[in-house]
Amino acid sequence: MSNNGTDIYEKLRETIDSYSVGLSPTESGKEIGILKRLFTEEEAKVYLAMSRSLETAETIARRLNQEKELVKQTLENMTRKGLTFPRTREGVKFYAAAPFMHGFFEHQVFREDQDARLAQIIEDYLLEGFIPRKDTLRTVPVQVEAGTDRQVLPYDDVKKIIMEKEKIGLVKCACAHQLEMVEKPCDKPDEVCIAFDFYAEYSIEEMGFGRWITREEALKVLDQAEEEGLVHQVGQDIRNTECICNCCANCCTILRLLKMIPQPAVFKSSNYYVHLEAKECTACGTCIERCPMEAIEEEGEAVNIDPGRCIGCGLCTTTCPTGAMTLHLKPEEQVKGPRKRNDFMRSSLDFDEDILKGLGYKE
Repeated sequence: MSNNGTDIYEKLRETIDSYSVGLSPTESGKEIGILKRLFTEEEAKVYLAMSRSLETAETIARRLNQEKELVKQTLENMTRKGLTFPRTREGVKFYAAAPFMHGFFEHQVFREDQDARLAQIIEDYLLEGFIPRKDTLRTVPVQVEAGTDRQVLPYDDVKKIIMEKEKIGLVKCACAHQLEMVEKPCDKPDEVCIAFDFYAEYSIEEMGFGRWITREEALKVLDQAEEEGLVHQVGQDIRNTECICNCCANCCTILRLLKMIPQPAVFKSSNYYVHLEAKECTACGTCIERCPMEAIEEEGEAVNIDPGRCIGCGLCTTTCPTGAMTLHLKPEEQVKGPRKRNDFMRSSLDFDEDILKGLGYKE
């Protein structure tokens, strides 16, 4: 490939690295291999003329000084490969650049032309040197009843989040799909990712993937997830929750990476901690099997919880036969709410503003 071709992929990587959690470089350059597998040189040029905001093909074409129809065809090809976030309103189609995550990594599950080689390159990259530059999703606890000792904050209450939503979609887990493509299938349920608003509309209406569900169906998904030992993770933007992902620690890309380090709780934990009443513990071992971060181990006639590994998901509490394990809210100074804005998943509210502006409704 020409030097110009090599240069454009490095420029593409640098741009994507500035979005969301980034696309960090490795010594082997596997991230460039991912980009070459996904983007033609022409598609890379078009991507570099885009932004994370929704814009029409005409706007992007003007930026490139190219014919609208030619750019639109390229954008459609890119969309089929999961490289954009498209949205159609009032007959007008808009496109935004998709980051690596949440973006074209997750969108591979939508593709009709599944690419096992690409999945393997991504897997090698994730295990070799991917370092997220920013926070992804927030861990929230299992559904516990509010009370004196079990206070649940509104933004940590998955049931409350669902009951306040109108547009609810259900899609298959992209992380489980990634491992299935590299012949490491998971035995947990895979139709467990709940999307809201823009992300539900994008998946179902634009890509024809996933399905609309009711609030009652969404609550059943939560129950099933907890029964199967999946961790609830939600979007971080305080203005609008974009998703509730129910994640397997052996599948979820971020949880897998966390599990490899000595103290996962330092980087990701909920606003809750698990309290063990040792005298009630029978050391049955159920909690050891349930813990996604391997934070619990046998210690004599009871068990021991490693606070550096415990992320406060509460999965151990729901199956403890004696009630020895309970969730408690952390001290006020340790409680963290959602961010004002979240770069990992751009807010549906921001996408809506893009569309209104593009249609001429808002200056």
